[in-house]
Amino acid sequence: MNPSMTVAEIARLLGAKISGNADTVIRGVAKIEDAGPADITFIANARYVKHLETTQAGAVLIAPGSWVTNRTLIEVNDPYADFVRLLTLFHPKAIWMRKGIHPTAVVEADAVVDQSAAIGAFCYIGPRTTVGSDTVLYPHVIVAADVVIGCGCEIHSGVTLREGTRLGNRVVIQDGAVIGSDGFGFAATECGYEKIPQSGIVIIEDDVEIGANTTIDRATMGRTVIGKGTKLDNLIQIGHNVSIGSHTVIAAQSGVSGSSKIGDQCRIGGQVGIVGHLQIGDRVMIGAQSGVSSDVPNGDIVSGSPARAHGLWKRIEVALTRLPDLLRRVRDLESAVFKAQTKDKADS
Repeated sequence: MNPSMTVAEIARLLGAKISGNADTVIRGVAKIEDAGPADITFIANARYVKHLETTQAGAVLIAPGSWVTNRTLIEVNDPYADFVRLLTLFHPKAIWMRKGIHPTAVVEADAVVDQSAAIGAFCYIGPRTTVGSDTVLYPHVIVAADVVIGCGCEIHSGVTLREGTRLGNRVVIQDGAVIGSDGFGFAATECGYEKIPQSGIVIIEDDVEIGANTTIDRATMGRTVIGKGTKLDNLIQIGHNVSIGSHTVIAAQSGVSGSSKIGDQCRIGGQVGIVGHLQIGDRVMIGAQSGVSSDVPNGDIVSGSPARAHGLWKRIEVALTRLPDLLRRVRDLESAVFKAQTKDKADS
């Protein structure tokens, strides 16, 4: 059952100012279009201000301003961040797994599983692997040999952790992800391609979240590293020996080729391709569907394929929209020149 709070209690929690009925009881959170009288919603984007008069929400989180409305407002500096806090409060994460090892799970004799961990049905935990306190493995998780899983992790169904993988604390891995699979390494010979042994490991640091069906390859030698607090969306491919810094986010269907280095606090859009052996600096932003084929310095914003400075890319895109008209004008000019030349020849 979700908790209930008055607007006044929510405002005290957030350190916010109230405009309207402080006694309204809030029992849930909702989108501004769907919210009812017992829901709280938020406006963090100017395009949604138009909904302020039509929403049925009991209260609205909004940035400070001179608002003229009959709605109850809670004014906060960052409506989106505070709405996330309320989402967590009204919809706490539900862990439905029981602590302990399910009778259908297979745990090798020399594996060590903390008593407070929960190991779901049909999981496998390999030799010399350790599972930390309060970690949850949902059904059908495969953990190979010599894996270390920290405390408070959530490993969802269908995940595979290959041999030697190291997870820090509070790591979340969504369904179907594969961590530590062989890197794409083959040596060209006269007879074809010979597989290069992939002898390294993957290290996932604290507070990382990895989306569904994402794959992270083990290093050829050494380590593939995902830094503290980094968030990877679904369907991402991370190649062997890649290093991603802390608090970087990468959207779905992106790929990072082997041995590239990505810095801290980067933001990378969906369907981005990054070729191998590059250096991507700190605080870099890469637009969706960009193809990155050269190093990107700290703080740069790039877009396009090949990726260019974002401002240049925008000018090129604008110029492309004018190309049909430009071609028509060139044809008209060619026609006019041809007619003038023909007339001159006739006159002479």
